[in-house]
Amino acid sequence: MGEPPNHERVMQNHYEVLGLSMHATQEAIRRRYRELVRRYHPDVNPSPQAKEKFLQIQEAYQVLSDPERRRHYDALLRLQLGEPPSARYSQPRSQSSRPSSEEAPRSQTRNAPPDELRRVIIQAERAFLQGRLQDALYWAKQATRLAPRHAKGHEIIGDVYRTQGHYEAALNAYTYAIQLDPHNPDLQRKLDTMIERTRSKSAATPSPVIRNLPVLKLPAEWKLYAAQSLGWGAVLFLITLAYTVPGTPMLMGWSWNLLVYLGLAGFLTGFLMAVSRWVAPIVDAFPWRRGGGQISAGGVLVGVSALCFPLAVLLYTLLALTQGGLSRSVARVFSVAGILTLGFALLYPHDWLNTALFGGNLLFLALMSGWYLADNLRLTP
Repeated sequence: MGEPPNHERVMQNHYEVLGLSMHATQEAIRRRYRELVRRYHPDVNPSPQAKEKFLQIQEAYQVLSDPERRRHYDALLRLQLGEPPSARYSQPRSQSSRPSSEEAPRSQTRNAPPDELRRVIIQAERAFLQGRLQDALYWAKQATRLAPRHAKGHEIIGDVYRTQGHYEAALNAYTYAIQLDPHNPDLQRKLDTMIERTRSKSAATPSPVIRNLPVLKLPAEWKLYAAQSLGWGAVLFLITLAYTVPGTPMLMGWSWNLLVYLGLAGFLTGFLMAVSRWVAPIVDAFPWRRGGGQISAGGVLVGVSALCFPLAVLLYTLLALTQGGLSRSVARVFSVAGILTLGFALLYPHDWLNTALFGGNLLFLALMSGWYLADNLRLTP
């Protein structure tokens, strides 16, 4: 069996990027991230080095703001700094005799070379951290072959299965790992979580009528794609309603139906774009103020969009041509909002011109609301 591609690259110390220690709290990480974004956002800081620094800050925050990804990154960082695997992940089986750090690799790896075991665990941790679950599973199984009584390989196998939604397999892996490392609090927490999930799943006994029917087990990412497909389908359905059920026109040729369709479509679009990570967090894409309390270009664009959406698009285009662009998130949001507005204008039968000129105002503000809500739900610990 050949080795999978490891996509190896030099990983930076995310704590140094944010200027924090490894013991920083989640609130400290969040507060420091917002400070650095206000300082290095390309819309605020025009220096050539600001863009690269901003990208490093984004990458560091995405890892450290997620507790699970942060635990794996801390483990990987310790391994890269030269700490032997057994020093972090293994505890002695006996309470009476505690082997030294030099004896632990020999007793727990069955003569496996410590450097080789450390290299394999680093590969598994790195692959899991980057979302390459199959590579992580491959390297974790390699670690269990090198050291069957080393807990970390079994723990990573459980992490992969848990992420994929295979809770029974994850429970088996965690159970085996906790027997090898009974004093590991993180491992005990994962085991307890899996026990609760499998217990609640077994409590929901299917009815006798459908008990023997086959169960379709889908990966977690497939479920996310299905939910997103339903959301985008709802947006398209709202656009078609503007044609099939336009309502009675009132002021400017608009109806109450059209106002509801525009608001709901914009809100769903903003929420879906943020959940799908098509856009950066809203506070990064549209920083409201520069240093000294001045209104930033992002804040101006939002204000102009509330008055005349096409004018805001034109203003953004001019800024992009003269200053080399603002951000991909801003461009994507304006593009999607413009396409949706054009779709409503073409299908709404009463007044397409006013809908094309001013429908984007309401749709864009609703989009910003959905974007903001998705960001807050995602940042909630």
